[in-house]
Amino acid sequence: MFRPVSLRFKILVLIFVPLILQLALLATVANLQNQAEAEARRAESARQIGDEVIAITRDMVALKTNLEVEPLASSTSSASNQYQLLNADIDRHFSKLRELTRDKPALAQAMEKSCEAMLQSRKLVEDTKIAYRAGKLRGRLERFQFVSRLRSLTLELSNQLLGIGDAGKAAADASPEIQRKFREEVQFVLIGGGVANIFLTLLLGVILTRSIVNRLKIMNDNSYRLASDKPLNQLVSGNDEIAQLDKVFHDMAAALKEAARKERAILDNANDCICSFDSSLKFVNVNPACEEFFALSQDEIIATHLFDFLGTEDTEKACAFLSKVSQGTNPGAVTLSIRRADGEVREVLWSSQWAPEEGKTGQLFSIFHDVTEHLAAERLKQEVVAMVTHDLRSPLMTVQNYLQFLGDGSYGDPGEQAKQYLPGAQRSSERMMRLIGDLLDIEKINSGMMELDRKRVSVQKVFQETIEQSSNLAHDFKVSLVAEPVNLFVDADEEKLLRILANLVSNAIKFSPKEGIVTVSAKSNGKVVTFTVADTGVGIAEEMLDSVFDRFQQASNQTSRTRGGSGLGLTICKALVLLHGGKIWVESKEGVGSRFNFELPLAN
Repeated sequence: MFRPVSLRFKILVLIFVPLILQLALLATVANLQNQAEAEARRAESARQIGDEVIAITRDMVALKTNLEVEPLASSTSSASNQYQLLNADIDRHFSKLRELTRDKPALAQAMEKSCEAMLQSRKLVEDTKIAYRAGKLRGRLERFQFVSRLRSLTLELSNQLLGIGDAGKAAADASPEIQRKFREEVQFVLIGGGVANIFLTLLLGVILTRSIVNRLKIMNDNSYRLASDKPLNQLVSGNDEIAQLDKVFHDMAAALKEAARKERAILDNANDCICSFDSSLKFVNVNPACEEFFALSQDEIIATHLFDFLGTEDTEKACAFLSKVSQGTNPGAVTLSIRRADGEVREVLWSSQWAPEEGKTGQLFSIFHDVTEHLAAERLKQEVVAMVTHDLRSPLMTVQNYLQFLGDGSYGDPGEQAKQYLPGAQRSSERMMRLIGDLLDIEKINSGMMELDRKRVSVQKVFQETIEQSSNLAHDFKVSLVAEPVNLFVDADEEKLLRILANLVSNAIKFSPKEGIVTVSAKSNGKVVTFTVADTGVGIAEEMLDSVFDRFQQASNQTSRTRGGSGLGLTICKALVLLHGGKIWVESKEGVGSRFNFELPLAN
């Protein structure tokens, strides 16, 4: 199988193929240029050969003329010097000519023959001079024979030299034509190769860009189809990056359709009313649950405003809520009363998220959760608790009064056995009264009926009152109370703060051993004040730390079963701290003790 060809490889092919062709053209042109230069050097060499042949011929003519005119036996220095100079020039020119014809075998062979003829001529002259001096060549006939022989050798040498010269001249004459042909070939290669390179580049570019552009058009069309919820085109051909991207796009489209299908299924099957509004709170989209919620069809709901289902007070509340949400804040959920088309009123929790990028002016995505039955159950529970606690409190107060009268002897002497059980009965009735009071307070806090009288409160003053209030209980359990001096002020309800500390200190006393110490302290970080109630008791198991503030939760040890308590003290502390906007937590280790901490805002 072929390996996938990437888009990068195709682009590299588009770049490098013309470059390689261009390099080949440059190499061809360089070769032709080298051949032209070599031809020019050969022409120059042929010219020099012709020049040397002419120089040798000229010197030989001068030498022959001198030998014919001057007597052979002349011994004058001027004739001898001229003869030697001409021979030296001829030797020098022959040496130069030999060097020029060294790489030309035919000319070199002719050159060697010329050298032999020249040597024979020179030997003839030398032999004739020796014979003449010996008195053997004195007549005209001998001189004529010498001249004839010399002319014959000179003619032979001249013919050979002229042959060499003619060959050099022919090469020099042919060189311009050869160089012209080289120039024409260079021009042809440059023009033809350039045109072919341009054509090839254009062809490769058209093929590549056509493949890329056509597939990108398909992908662009797929994006429109995806936005219009239409079927996508088939996967594009190829196995490069574009094909891989198109496959990823198809996979993403399939995942989006699956997510949209699941989202649609969730919206269609949701019990809550899920819808969207424009900036004027006009319905834009609704899910099927809205039909039962507003007692209207989806088309009828979309033609209405949210204000059509709200009263005057809730309309103002909705406008304020919309203003906060549109500014990017998250105010949480707001409770509204919705009047349905059939006149029924339902209590709902409205939560929303503003999306400024949706639509022309943005959209508000909202969820309406029907809490009508929940609020009705809460109200019923509060009424039942109030009724039960009221009905319990009245007989308990009667029982308390009766027990007090018995203890005071108002009905006579009850007897020793009655006196023995009366304190236990009084403590039990007081515990029941506290339990009823705690239950009422918790319900008030949870229902939002408990209000805070916040003011600047001295922490040191609250510490002193807590110590005074808890001193009797500490004395009974033989526990020492210590309040560290502090000069801080908090923004809180003084009565509620005193109750929080009293509950925590009371709890610490009950779970401290004899001779134990309960310490109350506070510190500030510049923003909040952290209160700490520390004891040296048995501590709390690690698995109980998260649930110790729940209702009716107590430590699972023997001390908790013998100290009593309603099981609501820490729950009330947590509710009151949260009502102040603070937080509460516990740090404990079994056998070492516990540290209950809570934070309240620092007063300005």
